[in-house]
Amino acid sequence: VTMKELLENKKEMSKKIQSVFVFEGRPTIDRELLESLPNLKVVGNSGVGVDHLDVRMISSFGVKVTNTPRAVAAPTADIGMALMLASARRLVEGNALKLAGSWLL
Repeated sequence: VTMKELLENKKEMSKKIQSVFVFEGRPTIDRELLESLPNLKVVGNSGVGVDHLDVRMISSFGVKVTNTPRAVAAPTADIGMALMLASARRLVEGNALKLAGSWLL
């Protein structure tokens, strides 16, 4: 169930939802959302840390909070290496020259 589907038919959909997946801080897990989801059991967070979640408040509803701390470790390392290589080989500058049509000079 997407957030859009929930908002379009809150009465029916809210009873079906047992877990919420948080990605890039969305949806916001606030008291209003928790009160509207009577069968919610778990909030799963993707990314590093749960600082954006009020774990104490969520737990007061009997809902567990999970996190995937190592889920982005490999992609983060890949991006780090790509950035170092791009910097060392001046790829961004070369691409800008190519796009400007002046790379043949």
